[in-house]
Amino acid sequence: MKRKLITIYLEADEELIPEAASAGSAGFDLRSRQSLIIEPGETVLIPTGVRLAMPAGLEAQIRPRSGLSLRSSLRIPNSPGTIDSDFRDEICIIAENTNSLFFDGSILVKNPELISTLHEESKPIQFSEYFRKKTGKYLPFGVSDHTIYLDKKGHPIGSIYIEAGERMAQLVFAEVIHPEFKLVNKVSEIGQNRGGGFGSSGNN
Repeated sequence: MKRKLITIYLEADEELIPEAASAGSAGFDLRSRQSLIIEPGETVLIPTGVRLAMPAGLEAQIRPRSGLSLRSSLRIPNSPGTIDSDFRDEICIIAENTNSLFFDGSILVKNPELISTLHEESKPIQFSEYFRKKTGKYLPFGVSDHTIYLDKKGHPIGSIYIEAGERMAQLVFAEVIHPEFKLVNKVSEIGQNRGGGFGSSGNN
């Protein structure tokens, strides 16, 4: 059966137009509009330079790219993010750097290539100094100070560097159902109640 062609209007620079990696790809890659640095523990908005006008009855979902999730500590915490059909502003990706600001060795387990960087190119400073330079404020009384390590660009080890045009997420389109809600006394009396809850059917 031939499917009806759906038209979605798009506003973006040519190099930022979402693209499918293959004919069978469900998602369209979204790229960062600008270069960014996400320091450990930070959550930022990555602008994509893309604006959409979708017909009613559709939504667009922002989902992680599997390779990026596997090879880095960048996470999209609200996955999937929902873009409503009446949203016309620039699409942005909520991204979190899950690396720890305080060096505990776990980052070396995930990124052993940083061992040489730590010895040859890093600079140890106290967190209180870093905090003051970043915020212009002093640490509150009673907060413990720690040593953190800066890379050769002056950012904490574990910072994620994003280049303009880099693929950061994927866009998946889906139909939306708006049901009619009907109020009843007990939903357990409608159909068959399986019962149970989280883990009730087993752990594997």
